[in-house]
Amino acid sequence: MLIQLIFSISLMVISGSDMEIKGEYVGAGVAYQEENDSSGEVRILSRFLEEALYAGQNRHAYNLILILELYPLETFYYDYWYARLAWSCGLSEFACGSLDSLNADQWLTARAAGLAAQFRGNAELAAQYYRESWISASTSRERYYSALDLSFALLQTGDYSEAEMITSFLAENFPGEGIPIIALGLIHYEQNRFGPAMTVLQSVYTGEIYTATARTFAGMLLEDLE
Repeated sequence: MLIQLIFSISLMVISGSDMEIKGEYVGAGVAYQEENDSSGEVRILSRFLEEALYAGQNRHAYNLILILELYPLETFYYDYWYARLAWSCGLSEFACGSLDSLNADQWLTARAAGLAAQFRGNAELAAQYYRESWISASTSRERYYSALDLSFALLQTGDYSEAEMITSFLAENFPGEGIPIIALGLIHYEQNRFGPAMTVLQSVYTGEIYTATARTFAGMLLEDLE
């Protein structure tokens, strides 16, 4: 009871937005709920969903989509998330078709087109679309996702220098985000820099600031790349 009281008081002192900026996403989500800030709640839930989709944790992603369906969002967000989930479940044609036909705003339409191109093995085209989505992004979080998408596409094209620059920037400017650091580890690995790759992945696997999703993803990669 005392611990809950202390935690509640701390949430009154530290706002959800402050915690989000610091990368304390679980606490930010709780604070936004306490503040009745539905837009903040959606942003945090979407952030957890994006991470789960990147990590290929399909059940977790599906559960988060179900929670997000309780909020009055534009339907194209759900179409986009379900298309990504379909790809992870092996439904490649459905996923690409859904992404191609997505009727969304300019940012998400370009991002979906990039993802469809990447799923089809055309990473160079995907990178072009991701650059377009970055230009049309209206928030720092949207630019974050576009840049992260771009880093994975550049990794596939072999443009390691720009990919490393992007992931390093994201890791420095978005505290608590493990996926950019994991991407950086993969960039090291593809360049046969095995020591730095393992060190970077280990930093996420053992880092308490990162979510269980990111730590699990990093741990799986450590096993696969050894």
